[in-house]
Amino acid sequence: MAGNFDPARHHRQSIRLKGHDYAGGGLYFVTLCAHAGATCVSPVPGAPFAPPIREIIAEEWSRCRELRDDVSLGEFVVMPDHFHGLIEIRSGASELGHVIGAFKAAVSRRIRRGDTHVALYAQVAPDTRIWHRNYYEMIVRTPEAAENIRRYIRMNPWKCIQNFGSGLRGMGNPALWNAEKTGVLCSRNGIPALGKIPHAEVYLGGFHSPPEQKILEALLKRRARIIYCPAWGLDNVRAEFIPPLEENRILILEMKDRLGDLAAAEQRNRFVIQNADKLWIPHVTPGGMLDRLLKETSVACKLIS
Repeated sequence: MAGNFDPARHHRQSIRLKGHDYAGGGLYFVTLCAHAGATCVSPVPGAPFAPPIREIIAEEWSRCRELRDDVSLGEFVVMPDHFHGLIEIRSGASELGHVIGAFKAAVSRRIRRGDTHVALYAQVAPDTRIWHRNYYEMIVRTPEAAENIRRYIRMNPWKCIQNFGSGLRGMGNPALWNAEKTGVLCSRNGIPALGKIPHAEVYLGGFHSPPEQKILEALLKRRARIIYCPAWGLDNVRAEFIPPLEENRILILEMKDRLGDLAAAEQRNRFVIQNADKLWIPHVTPGGMLDRLLKETSVACKLIS
């Protein structure tokens, strides 16, 4: 986390300093908020900006540097209703307010006129207000503060908890849910050959049994893309999952039953069977819970070896 840095507290109001030379150089952490009327740029309520909108914002942010020799850009992130970015202005002709104003105007023009096939995602009226009139900035004065803010920006997307419907909540990269999912299931007394884990676009599992936990450890080491349904809630993310969350390699789904008992394990196994496109099951104990579930459940997905 970003130490004592609290974006909600620091961004409660503009902290533009009287007498500060904004054209005289400095590193700034800026936040732009989307106007409430601009929610139409998202394909579903509460979802991140539609892909073309995100592309427009990223492209125009990069152009801030291309158009001005005295501007350097750092980390940035596009969230459902706001934008964070680090920007450094060296002593020269540019002033922070002019740079940010031009960036906001360029993004708004392109969204309104439908660049990058925006119309495929949403109809944006010509008079739609995209950004709030103002913006917020914090002057970054020390290397330590800069690193704290960089880490905050990197962690910002995965900390956004999203609703997937039917009471299901998720943290991480929601795009993984739309990929081809290989479900991973293994009975408790199985000994999976970790060197023979089949290739998959995304691995889906509750990873409850000891063999499944070993498989999860191997997948994390391989930097694989994973959808994980753990026996704990989203308010208790363990340290080993922070790197894959920061790198958008994992989606953690919060199950309704989060107890670490067999009933909760059965719920997660049913969820995996029902939502996987393929199943990899290295071992099934005859007469065990997994064996019973596979017989009871109509398995429409493909079993792979």
